[in-house]
Amino acid sequence: MVNLLVLAPKQKSVSTDMLISAAKKMFKTVEFVPLKEVALEVSENFGIIYEDDSLLDYDYVLPRIDSRHASFGYHIIKMLDFFNVKKPYPAESILIAHNKFATIFEIKKKGVPVPKTMYTASQKSANEIIELMEFPVVIKLVSSFGGKGVLFIEGETAAKSVFKTLGVLKQDLLIEDYVPNPGEDIRGIVAGDEIVASFKRVAKKGEKRSNFFLGGKPIDYNLTKEEEEICFKAAEAVKSKICAIDMIQSEDGPKVIEVNLNPGLKAISQTKTGKNVAEKIVRFCHNETKR
Repeated sequence: MVNLLVLAPKQKSVSTDMLISAAKKMFKTVEFVPLKEVALEVSENFGIIYEDDSLLDYDYVLPRIDSRHASFGYHIIKMLDFFNVKKPYPAESILIAHNKFATIFEIKKKGVPVPKTMYTASQKSANEIIELMEFPVVIKLVSSFGGKGVLFIEGETAAKSVFKTLGVLKQDLLIEDYVPNPGEDIRGIVAGDEIVASFKRVAKKGEKRSNFFLGGKPIDYNLTKEEEEICFKAAEAVKSKICAIDMIQSEDGPKVIEVNLNPGLKAISQTKTGKNVAEKIVRFCHNETKR
């Protein structure tokens, strides 16, 4: 049997607990380490330390690095890259997946369909862009997550008011074509060469964003072959073997709007197809140690 290290924020999410519980049935030992309490050493030697112990002796590392800890998490994973420790993604994936423009750019390079997206750090440029786009539009902060920092804008006056506020706050932003939909999106969760779960997220009444943080509800859904292929291409683009791909159906077919390195599992357990997703993800990690 082999050893697993789970790196995540100190306040463990329900999803992290589900993964740890599943892992204890497969791995000899499962260690949880709060990622902010890790120390990186650069001296005559390099090291990754927690409570005076090295973290380089694990057979597999499963990171759960959120956007708030992306900067420090990047350096931890970069060090693990240096020592060739097995894990689902390299440090570069953090830079890509925790920046919405980097995500859109990389997946589009792989031929994955995405909504038209403009990126700017200038209020003046944003005002010029908006005059060339059709309303409604979606405005996103580059580091937004869970539906937060995502605004649905129906007119030019409202858009310019938002730009003025964000200019004061010194925020970069994306301006994205709105893809008409009934307040729902499609999520596929990838683990290696398998889709381990898929479902629709349906927004609560009066809300266009379907994120679970905002009251969205999961319902069972089987991906089409086209949607499966899109999920695998998007995962390859962000260089992660474990991730969730969010898509919206448009008149031209599915378009990817986000890639998540830390797919939540609580809501999936409410669907028929998602009851053993934590186990499937952990089993993938265990199988990776044999390669």
